[in-house]
Amino acid sequence: MGFFDKFKKKSSVPEALSVSAPAGTLLAPVSGTAMDLSEVSDPVFSSGAMGKGCGVKPSGETVYAPADGTLTVIGAPNFHALALATDDGAEILIHVGVDTVEMKGDGFKVFAEKGSKVKAGTPLLSFSKQKIAAAGHDDVVIMAITNTDDMASVDFAKSGEVNAGDVVVKYAK
Repeated sequence: MGFFDKFKKKSSVPEALSVSAPAGTLLAPVSGTAMDLSEVSDPVFSSGAMGKGCGVKPSGETVYAPADGTLTVIGAPNFHALALATDDGAEILIHVGVDTVEMKGDGFKVFAEKGSKVKAGTPLLSFSKQKIAAAGHDDVVIMAITNTDDMASVDFAKSGEVNAGDVVVKYAK
């Protein structure tokens, strides 16, 4: 290692998870405690108005792609949320925190661009649990299938402690 190598900035993008999402499944986008979407503190999501899915009270601070697909929304001005169209037809909204739009991107870092094709386990964004708490917000990571009405079924598959990349939602068209 040369003298200047120690001053080079290391990549701040986390490594991808070594996972795959079988058709009809969504992986936990973050490590933490998974719950049915009806249990999250945001009534827009808990009411089912945005579709079915799950919430994860995070222990980690990196959001990973829950399936293979194309990012349809990510980055400015909504650093706290992203949308993914999966290769098998599900439309996924991932929303970090409750009322975090008020933070205007502070504490969030995006690693991908709109239109990008991603694989399950690709790091998409990071967030600061500390900054979300300091702003007085719940840091629950919400994942909803917004085209639930197009599905024959959507089922919450795993509650309790999960690792990013564990199957948490199953659906059928």
